[in-house]
Amino acid sequence: MTMLLHDRICAKPLVHELPYIRQYASQFMIKAGIDDAFNHELCLAIDEACTNIMIHGKKDADTLITISLEYHEDCCKVTIEDNALAFNPLEIPQKNMDEYFTKKQYGGLGMEIIRRLIDEIKYEHSQLHYPWNTLSLVKYFHTSSH
Repeated sequence: MTMLLHDRICAKPLVHELPYIRQYASQFMIKAGIDDAFNHELCLAIDEACTNIMIHGKKDADTLITISLEYHEDCCKVTIEDNALAFNPLEIPQKNMDEYFTKKQYGGLGMEIIRRLIDEIKYEHSQLHYPWNTLSLVKYFHTSSH
């Protein structure tokens, strides 16, 4: 995998930061020449992952979210790091969508959306120097035009 473009930002885990994060990710993909559909899907996955951190993570003054984007020849890789409470989103069971809509539930679809849009999802928690969560998302270009 040859990296062609890389960028990184930090944000506070506050919901009002989401538009800034979305704009950052979208502008990165526009700069890389990625088509609108791919851009939208990856931005939605980033938005869902960051929203989960913002809603369920700790809200101390020192809490941060770092988003790194990498554009490769065959994919985009997103790494979302935070120092909130340890939580492995991959442990969330897949939703039965028929049951979900039959019961007319609300919310709780973030990981389901991410699973449907992203090709590879990895989670790691480190306690080396201080607690740190890392969520890696990889979405491959499935066509020759991106």
